Amino acid sequence: MVFTEDLSKSLALCMLRNKNSANKLSEWCREIDREQLSEREAYQKKTEVLLLSSLLQYYPDIEIENLIGESPDFIVTIGSKRIGLEISEVINHFELKKSEARINQVFRNVEQSFGQDKLFSGIFYIGVSLWMMRQYDDEKVIKDILTAMQNQKPTKYVTSIRRTPYHKGVLLVLDYSMSLFDELKAEKILHIIEKKNVKYPLYKSKIDECWLIIVSNMHNMASRYSYIQTPEVLNAVKSPFQKILHLENLSSAMWTIK
Repeated sequence: MVFTEDLSKSLALCMLRNKNSANKLSEWCREIDREQLSEREAYQKKTEVLLLSSLLQYYPDIEIENLIGESPDFIVTIGSKRIGLEISEVINHFELKKSEARINQVFRNVEQSFGQDKLFSGIFYIGVSLWMMRQYDDEKVIKDILTAMQNQKPTKYVTSIRRTPYHKGVLLVLDYSMSLFDELKAEKILHIIEKKNVKYPLYKSKIDECWLIIVSNMHNMASRYSYIQTPEVLNAVKSPFQKILHLENLSSAMWTIK
């Protein structure tokens, strides 16, 4: 399942960037694997764990009571309180999701072609021409990327390439340059809050507090942003959630909305 492979790559990168929380993330993923979940259900829970990873930078002692719970997504212990965490990803560029899905599929095929070849082990950050990729079939693009990796030089479709050490095989990461105008409109965050507010009664009966955690998953091209536009619209947001946080999981920046 390609989506599962994409998630495994994102988790591996997350653990590399957040070494302090890597053991906890790995433990949670293994625990999910031990549960009798369908492939889709396991994928969803591991995605939520990935989104939760940035919160560990601020609350490293989080312990999860039930990894496969619902409504809220997780119940954790912070201090002496049982706190529900409802996790939601904010998508910034819906129009890029289709292109990103194709790029990820091409990248996974390239990774598989190297198998366990230790000569090429590493993380390859690859910039690609989205316009050029739309014009040609996957086989040509894959061949072109392989040539770029073998020669460590840009090619017809590959606009840039750099490599960092990684001993567990070959990982390809899209090196997507954000524009100064890649804003995330605060109204998108507000829409998530309003949608989750309606479901709040489902969450609160089980816990002392419930927090809404909104994440910009910067591992995904469609979620990336360079700044938040008109953040003041959230200054007086009304919500029954005791705490609302926005996090981005590249630099682990956190914005307390409430």
